[in-house]
Amino acid sequence: MTMQNLQIPETAESRIVPKWLFPPHFLDKDRFTSSRPDFVLVTPIAAKTQRPQTNVGGWVLRSGRGQLRETGSTSAAPPATSRATNPRQHRPIDLSKSRHDIHLVEINYCEDTKPQNQLNATKEQHKDLCNTLQGASVTLHIILLGVGGTIYNTHTLKPFKELGLYFLRVRKLASKLHVHFVNFAAKLVHTRRALSSTIIHSHQEPVSGQACNPPDPH
Repeated sequence: MTMQNLQIPETAESRIVPKWLFPPHFLDKDRFTSSRPDFVLVTPIAAKTQRPQTNVGGWVLRSGRGQLRETGSTSAAPPATSRATNPRQHRPIDLSKSRHDIHLVEINYCEDTKPQNQLNATKEQHKDLCNTLQGASVTLHIILLGVGGTIYNTHTLKPFKELGLYFLRVRKLASKLHVHFVNFAAKLVHTRRALSSTIIHSHQEPVSGQACNPPDPH
């Protein structure tokens, strides 16, 4: 965000979607109970060139609260500030809702060989939120990471590119994520084995005061 000259809001640590992205009379109690993506990025769209962006594996909401549809094969442009937009304007909250280009980012783990199950679950999780938010477009970017260290071309690398990362940065990030997952999986395996060994050893220890049978000579 800093590289794109975008302002990081004070509420960036909260996962609750800001009130100004909802319809005017949307109740706070409903907002607090709505789904909460990992990141919400709002960038301005030029007033004369409002075109909803599309991306594979995401959702696009046309015309504010229009019909939600699954996106096709056209890749979305990086959510950077448009050249036609006033470069001094860094507060999307001050823009009209018709100029909000809303990007919801959700990062999830999935079975290495079955990413589609988690992909469908994530789409369903944020479907109502995408239908409710108001803006020129609402795009859901789903980034999937295999629990065993799998990095997917379609579900991992491509969403990073659509969010504005350069190719080399995407590859570097993917490599770091892969190493992190493999190391973490190794720690889990070692911990599980250590716990199993402790449990087995405790069951084999004789109870205090109880005679032990001599070993079987055969």
